Amino acid sequence: MARMTKKERTAKDPVPCAMTVSYAPTGRAKCRRCGDEIEKGSIRLGYPFRWRSNEDPHSNYLHPECYVPEVFGIKEKELRTKIFGFEALNNTERAQLWKKMRSRGKEASASSESKAAADAFSKGAVGPAVDIASLPAVEAPAQLLVPMLPFQREGLAWMCNQESSGVGGGILADEMGMGKTIQAISLLLARRQKAPCLVVVPMAAVLQWVSEIERFTQPGTLRVTVYHGVQKARTATEFRKSDVVITTYQTLETEYRREMNKSRVTCKWCGKLFQPDKLKVHQRYFCGPDAQRTAKQQRTEKKFQDAAKKAMANMGITSGGASSSSSSAYSPPTISNIYKDFMKEAGVEIKAKGYWGIKKEVQERLQG
Repeated sequence: MARMTKKERTAKDPVPCAMTVSYAPTGRAKCRRCGDEIEKGSIRLGYPFRWRSNEDPHSNYLHPECYVPEVFGIKEKELRTKIFGFEALNNTERAQLWKKMRSRGKEASASSESKAAADAFSKGAVGPAVDIASLPAVEAPAQLLVPMLPFQREGLAWMCNQESSGVGGGILADEMGMGKTIQAISLLLARRQKAPCLVVVPMAAVLQWVSEIERFTQPGTLRVTVYHGVQKARTATEFRKSDVVITTYQTLETEYRREMNKSRVTCKWCGKLFQPDKLKVHQRYFCGPDAQRTAKQQRTEKKFQDAAKKAMANMGITSGGASSSSSSAYSPPTISNIYKDFMKEAGVEIKAKGYWGIKKEVQERLQG
């Protein structure tokens, strides 16, 4: 593409146009039509876009193949006047651009791929191919004490169909108050399993689930176990005797972290615990004598240090007499560093790092 003249660069009057054409200077931009990245050095089309009427517009970009004539309505004879930058292209580039704009190649391939993905997804999951009305009717379980409304029976039929499919599940997204809990309980009754069903709910909904199972089912139909708080001492044997195990998100997260902590290993340089894959990254870039940070990490750290030093200067805080040129002596005025400075003035050297590490070391010294 030919360079713009100085006169063109310094022109103050805006050029009226519908789109722009240029070579992509980087590969970071994505096409707003297909979502694919626009390769560096390739020709791209741009158009103005704004979220609100009172905001300045910014440019969105397209592949020439993703151009939609019905949206922009640019004809061949209007290319020079409605596409800014078209004049800077040579004749070959102009012809190639117009050919791509008319090809709809990207649109056709994207449409075929989207249709294939939708067909594959709809065969066993939620999608337009699943016609709820055509599903075989499922009667409400006899153990259910309340009658089900027609749309709730349709939901039960859909859930049973999902459970039988290769997907093995789905999302019941009825609005609040439409009886999702009743439908879920009816599914538990209609498709009894040997193993207990795990129900994960917010803590405020635990008692609601227990009470609704007792209220909507015949006594003794579903044996319920609550795994939360003091009741977490239950064993796996007790779980196997239950039909439904109800727990909370917080309990599940705590149990998950406890199990993950079993596989964590200690860094020999700082004493912190990491997963094995995370420990490699930690020792490669951050900790130990062989650690070496990348140029980007060094720039990020320098920006943080510069910002902290500027804030310290504005607030009149000194860095303990350390030289401003000594990056190794730099320490931001965090609670941990301030506490270490106080202890150092008292003649006690704290070697631990971080708030909890310092607290642990101080407690051990006091107990010793």
